[in-house]
Amino acid sequence: MLARGQGAPPVATHASRFKVYANPQERVLLPRLDVGQHGDVWDALAGARGEPAEGGSLQQAELARVLWATAGLVDGRQRTHLVPGDMSGLEAYVLVHAVRELSPGRYHYDAREHALEQLALGDVRHDLTQVLLGEGDLEAYAATVVLTGVPTRLVAVHGPRVYRLLALEAGAATQAAVVAATAMAFTGCLVANFYDSELAALLELDAGLEPPLAVVLLGR
Repeated sequence: MLARGQGAPPVATHASRFKVYANPQERVLLPRLDVGQHGDVWDALAGARGEPAEGGSLQQAELARVLWATAGLVDGRQRTHLVPGDMSGLEAYVLVHAVRELSPGRYHYDAREHALEQLALGDVRHDLTQVLLGEGDLEAYAATVVLTGVPTRLVAVHGPRVYRLLALEAGAATQAAVVAATAMAFTGCLVANFYDSELAALLELDAGLEPPLAVVLLGR
């Protein structure tokens, strides 16, 4: 966990960005994907992501699609994203800033009902800016999705591997969120650096019981 006053972990600068074998037994060049001809997920995977938002609101239906892609249920059973264990350990929250037909505030996503539970009113972009490291002004973003983990949900079965499974699941869920946003032609930005306890406090959570794992900023 990262607390205010602590520096971010040092980043190694000597490692190559890609691993290359000098003398493989064979190198097979695969057919290149003709992006734009296959549609949907292929175009979304190849689309730009992480671009800063320029401003503007989102439709409630657009946010609903992203939330379903991020943490929704298929036929009321399995999650839309990959779950490495036998049960999902994630919860999803939304900080609404500028979404049509939704009041600014803090919401919990109920995957079973595909519904938002309003927890508090008020736009928290100013406070959120102080919590996210290096993101600058968030005024252009329309909503923020925060994924948290519930270790106690999984610990009886997975023991000390719980945090590995939560990290894997959060990665799958955030990938789905950003791909969904890209498919609808708006911005989805993954944020991994934040003050853990302060973000939990913003959500009125206990960081020890339900730690924040990842943040996705949504905007136009």
